[in-house]
Amino acid sequence: MANVTNNTVEQEIKNGRSVAEIARKYRLTRQAIYWHIDKINKKEKFKNKARPKKNYNLLIDWKVYNEGLVKRGEFLLDLEGFENWREELKRSNQGKQGRPYQYPDSFILFFLRMKSVFKIDYRTLEGISRKMITFIPQVRKAPDYTTFCIRLSQLESRMEVYQEAGSQDIAGDSSGLKTSNRGEYRLSKYRGQRRKFVKLHLAVNIKTKQVVWYKVTKEQRSDTQQLPSMIGHSSQYGKIDKGYFDAGYDSKNNYQVLKEKGIVPVIRPKHTTNLEHAREMIQELEKNGKDDVRLQVLEEFLLDEEKWKEKYAYGKRWAVEDRYSVFKRLFSEHVWSKKMKNIKPEVSIKLNLMNLFTHFLMGSKKEAATQIVTESYPVNTA
Repeated sequence: MANVTNNTVEQEIKNGRSVAEIARKYRLTRQAIYWHIDKINKKEKFKNKARPKKNYNLLIDWKVYNEGLVKRGEFLLDLEGFENWREELKRSNQGKQGRPYQYPDSFILFFLRMKSVFKIDYRTLEGISRKMITFIPQVRKAPDYTTFCIRLSQLESRMEVYQEAGSQDIAGDSSGLKTSNRGEYRLSKYRGQRRKFVKLHLAVNIKTKQVVWYKVTKEQRSDTQQLPSMIGHSSQYGKIDKGYFDAGYDSKNNYQVLKEKGIVPVIRPKHTTNLEHAREMIQELEKNGKDDVRLQVLEEFLLDEEKWKEKYAYGKRWAVEDRYSVFKRLFSEHVWSKKMKNIKPEVSIKLNLMNLFTHFLMGSKKEAATQIVTESYPVNTA
């Protein structure tokens, strides 16, 4: 099979060849040639539409932004969080069978946050804890690396959202996280069996950039199945007005779920049929006194894709892609845990850190209400 580019197809069309002739010449399907033609048409359409450059000095208050970044370091090494050591330890051991805990959850979280941000291994973490306990009078002996690993699986996985409860628009998507970071060169150079990964599903408040829901699943689980759970849990942080999703969430059941909740669905439809067939199905349903929201959206989308995106502000879905980018730049694109019972609390720790770091920077945008970073960290755990 020949390696065909957009330029190749464009040149063949200029030479007067039909789609069928180009497909036969390069041993491709006509659908593949139409895909190239669609790309060429879009390129011509936006050729003269240059995006204006942003002047970030006018958009961002750099003094507040810099202070927000500094606050990250202050939070990570804040030793004042152990004042209620005995009370917290008593609550943790209440009703516990077997040997009681020697360290409260806040102490374990303190070091696991450090591990997440600085990407250090468990044994190095034990060495750091040996030096750090000299500043923490409540601790006599530092925990070993096994204690950190065991306590990770026993931590409660819950979202900490730094926003006021109110109406919100959310964007949902999923992305893969590697369970191993070794052998990448050998795999790309000599090929071989692809390593398994886990799926991280997120729902993000478009305005505050706070992650309001997450779920970690195996790679086989589809995005479509996650929407009902996503909507149910995200609603705890405020009424949802609009939901922005890609084609992975396009299903009749999901449209029905959003309709029952009173949420405006902005789901990019799949190209499952053409415009003529979609209209025929809509007319058939109307004859029987029924309607299908999904088909109506599909008809509008097939009529003019760019106009549909502009009308429903589909570009706002990029908020969830932005969060995945931030997550992977902060904590890398792989998890250090191997078992699912450890992966879930690990991801929870990282997401809560990302939400807090985002909250620190909220006052940096000049168009938003000035929100200077304070000593307190208001959190909504719903």
